[in-house]
Amino acid sequence: MKKYAVDVVLLPPEDIILRAIELNRELVRSNPSKIVLDRDTCVPHISLSMGVLDDSMREAFQSELAKIAERYTPFQLRCEGIYSEEIPTGEKVSGIAIEDAKELYGLHTDVMKSSDEYLTHDAVAETVYSPPSVDDITLRFINSYRAKSAYKNFRPHITLGVGEMYDADFLIQFSASKLALFQLGNYCTCRKKFFEIGL
Repeated sequence: MKKYAVDVVLLPPEDIILRAIELNRELVRSNPSKIVLDRDTCVPHISLSMGVLDDSMREAFQSELAKIAERYTPFQLRCEGIYSEEIPTGEKVSGIAIEDAKELYGLHTDVMKSSDEYLTHDAVAETVYSPPSVDDITLRFINSYRAKSAYKNFRPHITLGVGEMYDADFLIQFSASKLALFQLGNYCTCRKKFFEIGL
């Protein structure tokens, strides 16, 4: 059975998606175009869990995600500025920092607990959406998500792209209301949507 590297995500509203795409275009003009955001095939998102899902388990996992979504209503989130950080390749990646609100952390925790039953951490290039080809750093991010990016290490954000960008005054509030499951592409982009449900 086929396996997919997947990301369970919270999708921001349309205005935040469009703003993230605009900011990404600024980065792409003067930096490597390893992340080129768009509304359909490389969607701006807040990651809640990553791993590898066997296709035979996909319907059951989606049902679990639907049950989680039933326990939540849309909630307010706040952007805390645009930041840039160095990743293990030595590249700089920029993103929008999101306040770690109580509701968001609760959703992340519930999704992670469910993910432990369905997701493994053995991503290889064949499990990732292609093209483009998969850089090793992508597999490292996916396979180490639980150990390095979950629970006490959860740092919610929307990745904007490769390159440096800062704006401490990027302080916007928005309502988040959609939970989704995507197949991951290179640099942990959300490339192929499998499932979406409203909170």
